[in-house]
Amino acid sequence: MEGELMDPGRQPQTANDFNRLVLGSPDSSIVWLQYMAFHLHATEIEQARAVAERALKTISFREEQEKLNVWVALLNLENMYGTEESLNKVFERAVQHCEPLKVFQSLADIYTKSDKYKQAESLYNTMLRRFRQERSVWLSCATFHLRQGRTDETHRLLQRALKCLPDKEHVDLIAKFAQLEFRFGDPERAKSMFESTLGNYPRRTDLWSVYIDMMIKYGSQKEVRNILERVIHLSLAAKRIKFFFKRYLEYEKKHGCAESVQVVKEKAMEYVEAKGSITES
Repeated sequence: MEGELMDPGRQPQTANDFNRLVLGSPDSSIVWLQYMAFHLHATEIEQARAVAERALKTISFREEQEKLNVWVALLNLENMYGTEESLNKVFERAVQHCEPLKVFQSLADIYTKSDKYKQAESLYNTMLRRFRQERSVWLSCATFHLRQGRTDETHRLLQRALKCLPDKEHVDLIAKFAQLEFRFGDPERAKSMFESTLGNYPRRTDLWSVYIDMMIKYGSQKEVRNILERVIHLSLAAKRIKFFFKRYLEYEKKHGCAESVQVVKEKAMEYVEAKGSITES
């Protein structure tokens, strides 16, 4: 028996085992969550709640993420086994003790994963009012709508976001919405969003890179090559153009043939020679 207790590889099997573990690692949320799961597996809901409350009292106030992990576990517990009232009480306490936005987002995720879309929708509406200056909230809400196929709602959401967020964030926001459209919505709309944005900001090489990445994943080879051809002819610094030639070459090596690789190499050489002649003159 003593040998079993001393074995570091032995899995905890009783409440006493877990009590020893949390005494040894009082700030580790992983151990506390395992302890909660032990009780939940035995359908001991009240005991699991009690463990969570112990964890919240025990974990150091400096360990903000560890505490948040326990609050999220308790929210999950109440969502599954509690009542709407008990869930709301835990949520309100968590908001007081943690960074509010993280708690709101965690509960929105819990609702979505448990198919409680009406509650998630209501919570997102609250978040958009309370955290309207936070870009991440708009993007999270857009993802929620797109995954349910509500593309029109997402389009309206972008317009609202543009009114709430500062001008300096608009280009990046549109690009992020376009990426979400590629992943969960309408790829054709995503393309038009990128095309329109790059038409206004052709020197934003970071956006060209993201657009290329998205098209490699969601577009056709013809479309990817068309974009790469356009970008290598932009009026940009030489090191930027060389970067895109490198990307073009990598793409052809992976998706093309020896002939197409050679064509890109020749174009790159022509570019270098043309740059050299301009410098000499």
